[in-house]
Amino acid sequence: MLRQALDWIEDRTGLVSLVEGFFEEEIPASSGWHQVFGSMALFALSIQFLTGILLAFNHSPQPVEAWYSVRYIMNEVTGGALVRGLHHWGASMMVILVGVHLVQVVIWGAYKKPREATWLVGVVLLMLTLAFGLTGYLLNWDNRAYWATVVTLQIMSLPPIGGQELLQALGSEGGRVGAVTFQRFYALHVILLPAATAAMAALHLFLVRKHGVAPQPGDESKPKKKFWPEQVFKDSVAIFAAFAILFFVAATIEAPLGKMADPNDTSFVPRPEWYFLFLFQTLKFFEGPLEIVGAVILPTIAMLL
Repeated sequence: MLRQALDWIEDRTGLVSLVEGFFEEEIPASSGWHQVFGSMALFALSIQFLTGILLAFNHSPQPVEAWYSVRYIMNEVTGGALVRGLHHWGASMMVILVGVHLVQVVIWGAYKKPREATWLVGVVLLMLTLAFGLTGYLLNWDNRAYWATVVTLQIMSLPPIGGQELLQALGSEGGRVGAVTFQRFYALHVILLPAATAAMAALHLFLVRKHGVAPQPGDESKPKKKFWPEQVFKDSVAIFAAFAILFFVAATIEAPLGKMADPNDTSFVPRPEWYFLFLFQTLKFFEGPLEIVGAVILPTIAMLL
């Protein structure tokens, strides 16, 4: 009966041969623990999608009400604090894993011909990951998120060409954060960015399958091995370890929620999440008319390089 069911699924969808081909993919003999970071990053992305959907069921996407809804999630919803913790700390884990994965690709030279497109898509995925953190920050509507977003909008307005147009697209006037800005950040975070990230991740996986895993130098002539079972086991162990760490952190360290945003509290000193602290520090070195150098020009050059 199982064979008949599988034959029916294969005949109608081709899913059986697709899964078999995935597990029977040939990989270089040198493949091992150093290549688990891509699978870990994909798993972290899945966690973010799942927990984000669960949070959306109780989140109110409008100023003031957003803060009350987050507090409701933390204090009233069964498992709400854990889910928010997984989403909050998972964002940091996502940045770490994508960053480590890109570093691993550089070390092993996997960005070289014929894998240039795979590398470029990976860099775009890093930018999308940071964009998730940037847009999701405001959705708590606490003081820290509000004023950090004000600084972000001020930075976006610095380019003489396109800066003001970008502010207008985000619904901000003069760098202020209002209801329209909140709605557009929310739309970016829950609609546009997930769709773009899912599409780019699918393209990235397609390119990885098309060109295969990059072998170590001198490994090209060695007999290849199957993805199943050895590499699947290593990927599974790494994913389990990552989730165990994330679950422990989410269960023991409460995701922060400051006091409600106060646009009149101009004495508040905003500080971004750790993965944007480099930009925060750079702004201290470039003040006045040179601010655009540290806020826009240098990060853009770094990204292009």
